Amino acid sequence: MPRLGSQVSLFRCTLLSSLLLICSIHETEQNSYCQQIITERHLDYLQDLADTQMQQPGTVSFRFISKMRLNDSVCYVKAAFPLLGTILNRTTFKENSTNANKMKTVRRMYESIDENVDPCIREEDDEEHALSETCFEDFTTSPYEMLVLVRQFFQDIKQLLHNKETFEKDCSQVYRSACAGPQQRSSSPEQRRKEPPAAGESHRELLVYVTVASVVAVLLAMGGLLFYKYKSKVLQRPLEQRGCDPEEPETRALQGAEGCAELETQEL
Repeated sequence: MPRLGSQVSLFRCTLLSSLLLICSIHETEQNSYCQQIITERHLDYLQDLADTQMQQPGTVSFRFISKMRLNDSVCYVKAAFPLLGTILNRTTFKENSTNANKMKTVRRMYESIDENVDPCIREEDDEEHALSETCFEDFTTSPYEMLVLVRQFFQDIKQLLHNKETFEKDCSQVYRSACAGPQQRSSSPEQRRKEPPAAGESHRELLVYVTVASVVAVLLAMGGLLFYKYKSKVLQRPLEQRGCDPEEPETRALQGAEGCAELETQEL
């Protein structure tokens, strides 16, 4: 009679193998689905839309993330993916035109990426999302450059999905290192008003005050010196013109007094 333990072990192995097989099939189907969403036709549409904007004057402003700053393709896609929807919705063309229909196709493709039960790009958790927001930047470019950026973004997603990327990576540390920094943290306006200024900021403010006060003191001293010289010249001119006037005050300069004494001696 065979041991019960052997049967239990065999059952466990069979169950584990079945679960692994199911997970493998599910992952393969999921990856295959995601790979088929972004096609070359969508990329060609985006290039056509960009080319039609080359002759358009002016600039457009939008929020996005610098890929070079993050230096991590997976985290770049995860952080910038929500921002892409805003850009696509704001990029409009004449209704029922060829470009408008192409843009609708691109928007449907973008929405399909996360329509599946298991999204192709895993949504960030609260910590990741808060940190990724510190990487957001305001861009101002031509419409052509913006659409080329959008096309390249979809190209990056397509390549990562082709490489069977699951986007399960936790990007908190990447965002913290590249954007937030270890000493920075997000806070509400009320918290920022309550927090005392940092020691470095206080030192800089004190240095500014001292510098301004020193400059003002120097300017006042120079102004006083110039005023004194000007006043001396003004007072000296009447003395030179009047010479030995009898009504001259006793406080006249010694040189003027000696000149008057010599003149009286000669008259005698």
